[in-house]
Amino acid sequence: MDATRTQSPISRSDRTALWITITVGAVAAVYTFVSMVLRIGEVIPNRNVPVPAAFADTPATLPIGPDGAAVPVVVEQAIIRVSDMPAITLASLLLAAVISAVATIAAIVCVCLFCRNLIRGRAFDKTNVRLIGTATLVIAVGWAVGSLFRTMGANGASAMLSHGAAANTAFPVNYAAIAAIASLAAIGVAFQQGHRLQRDTEGLV
Repeated sequence: MDATRTQSPISRSDRTALWITITVGAVAAVYTFVSMVLRIGEVIPNRNVPVPAAFADTPATLPIGPDGAAVPVVVEQAIIRVSDMPAITLASLLLAAVISAVATIAAIVCVCLFCRNLIRGRAFDKTNVRLIGTATLVIAVGWAVGSLFRTMGANGASAMLSHGAAANTAFPVNYAAIAAIASLAAIGVAFQQGHRLQRDTEGLV
């Protein structure tokens, strides 16, 4: 089968939009990498490390009333600063940063390659189906594993800061990541069906 028969021309506006998407993706990948490096630089010295910690509706007081009066609040997330953390806590925080960043960059690369194929007129192509599937998988695994290590690091930091009085923090639920995974999975199914229909149609020619 001639490769040109599986290609579909796209409009100039669509081509421009896809190149913009690739450009934004490249910028996002660089930003993610730089953020990862900066986070590693924060964690490795093990001095006053800012650690995001999620809490399950924990009561607290904040000086936000008149003249700085204490007001009861419910804390769901806070940044705690901890020094001299154990090696396992430090490693968990580092792995959380690296895994999340690598997964995000890998997903961005897949989306950029997918857009490049669309620019070339290759829509319902087996490669595109694989790219979407890979992007979905790395986001899902990266979010789950990254969140696990992030929670382990937050638990270790909280336990050390409170001398064991507060050893557990809530597992954070990132609804944006869940929505992205669901959206990519739906797109992947659609392109897989499109690829199957295109293959069946070509078989009839």
